[in-house]
Amino acid sequence: MDNDEELRNDKLLDAIAVFREEQNEVTEHNFIQALIDAVFIAPVNFSEPPIVKDDGGVEIPDNAQMQLVTFELENGNGVFPVFTDLEAYNTQTIEADLPVYPWAMALSDYLPILQDDDTQNIEGLALNPFTNGMPITRDNIAYIAQQIAEQQRADEHDEAGDNEMEIMSAEELIPTPLRYELIGIADDAMGTIESMYLLWLTNNDANTSNYLLVVDGPDRDAVQALYQQIATAFEEKAGDEGSAVDIVYAADFQVDLSEFDSLYNRTLG
Repeated sequence: MDNDEELRNDKLLDAIAVFREEQNEVTEHNFIQALIDAVFIAPVNFSEPPIVKDDGGVEIPDNAQMQLVTFELENGNGVFPVFTDLEAYNTQTIEADLPVYPWAMALSDYLPILQDDDTQNIEGLALNPFTNGMPITRDNIAYIAQQIAEQQRADEHDEAGDNEMEIMSAEELIPTPLRYELIGIADDAMGTIESMYLLWLTNNDANTSNYLLVVDGPDRDAVQALYQQIATAFEEKAGDEGSAVDIVYAADFQVDLSEFDSLYNRTLG
C-alpha cells in the first residue's frame, strides 16, 4: 500500500483507552465513531505477486485476486486481523501460505463480508491482536452497521432539507449542580477549555431529546481527553432531564453559536 508508513489511528487508540477506563454512552459513541472513521492496515495476499515500483508504491497485476488473511481460533473459526499502524502490524511475523502485504482497509470494507451468512465461520475482527488487542465481534459489526445506516439516513435528510432536528439553549434546563460542576471542570482546565455551550437537541422524528455540549479550545486532543470527566459530571449531576449528552468539538459543529448564551467563556470578565 502507498504511504502506509504514514497511516496512524491515534484518535481510535485514544477512544479505546477512554472506553476501557469507563464504559458509558459517550465513550461508546466516541469509540464507534472512531472505528467508522479509521483506516486500518490489514494483512493480505495476492494470487499473483504485486509489482513494487521505483517510488515504493505497489502495483497489483490486472488478473491478481486479493485475499484477506485470517487468524484461526481454537474452535476452528477465524477472525480478520486489523492494525492501527505499522508498528502494531510488524510486532510479529504473520505466517501464511503466500507472501503477506499490508493493505489499507476501512471498516466499511468488512461489513459486506461479515454480514454474509456464508461467512459465519468468521467471528469478526481482531484489532491489534499482537499488542493492545480488542475483539470486534459480528454482533458489534451488526450494531455498527446499523449506526452507519442511521447516520447515512440523517445525512440524506440534511441534504434534502428534511432534517427534523431542533437545537435550543439548555439554559433553562440545566440543574445548578451540573452547571457548577461543568464550570469547575473548565476552570481546572484553563488553557485547554476556552468556551462551552450547553444546548438541548430534539429529534422530532425519533421523539427523543438530550443535552449537546459544544466545547472549544486550542488543542482538539486535549479537549477530547476531558470528555470522560465531562460525561461523568452529567451522570452524577444531570437530574430529571437525564444524563444523555453528545459532546462535540466546536470546530466540528456546523451551527452558528452566536445566538446562544455560553455556559463558560474564559475571555469574559
